[in-house]
Amino acid sequence: MKFKNFKLAGLVLFGLILLYSISNSETLIIKKENTHSITEYMNMMDYQSSQKLFALTASDSTEKPQVNMDVYRFKEKSIKRGFLYSLLIPGAGEFYAGSKIKAAIFFGMEAAFWTGYFSYHKKGKDKENEFKDFADVHWSETAYKDWLKYHYDVPLDTSTGEVILIPGKYVNLSDEDDSIEIREVLPSSKTQQYYEMIGKYDHFRFGWDDFDSAQSNSIFNRTFYLDLRYDSNNLLDKANRFVMISLANHLLSAFDAAISVRSYNRKGDRFSTIDINLRLAEYNREEIIPKLTLSTKF
Repeated sequence: MKFKNFKLAGLVLFGLILLYSISNSETLIIKKENTHSITEYMNMMDYQSSQKLFALTASDSTEKPQVNMDVYRFKEKSIKRGFLYSLLIPGAGEFYAGSKIKAAIFFGMEAAFWTGYFSYHKKGKDKENEFKDFADVHWSETAYKDWLKYHYDVPLDTSTGEVILIPGKYVNLSDEDDSIEIREVLPSSKTQQYYEMIGKYDHFRFGWDDFDSAQSNSIFNRTFYLDLRYDSNNLLDKANRFVMISLANHLLSAFDAAISVRSYNRKGDRFSTIDINLRLAEYNREEIIPKLTLSTKF
């Protein structure tokens, strides 16, 4: 709200209070104290009513009643509170500062970012399940070990005849010039590392069901599997980027909220020079009447 409109609203409020006071009083005494304050005295009730008001305010005390009630006074808002509100929920600090449009923008952006995150995260997980299912069907650890057992000089368990895979360099049984070096050994369970290794490292190509010994490579399945993994990782990376953008939105909204609250307080400081107070005062040394005071500075 612009300063002129804000000040006009205050004057309208004062006018309404003044009209109400006139309608319930017998006389109205207006006294101009100086250019910086206008004091309005209103005889709003007869002596008996005044004594009732005195009784309500003074109770059993013998002292003079002292009532000083702010009909209107500007209240500043906390910059720290606005900052923390938007740090938790983007837009909340702007709403606290009265900037409803910016509050809607920041909150809408936050909702859009998290919608993007959940959307891409779901797509990435769907692709992840797809490539895992594909690997479970087309890659076999048994086939991989059997190929090594019958084609390379790998250590075997003497009691079971099973391949004992340990990192090392293994020579081809039929061709001494052909050898492979195994640096990675599969984990005991199908973890994320398991699914990464069977596609990433070349010596695991022997486990794909379309492995061609003539070409010494998987013809199709390994390539298709790697494409599925790439798509999954790409989608999950996009989801994570939305989280990072969301965090940036929290910080940006928090700093903007602090600025908005400070701007709100500065505008209010100009209007806060207008104070409307209601208090009790003696009139003609006989009656106690309400005293409405409007003070302003120019």
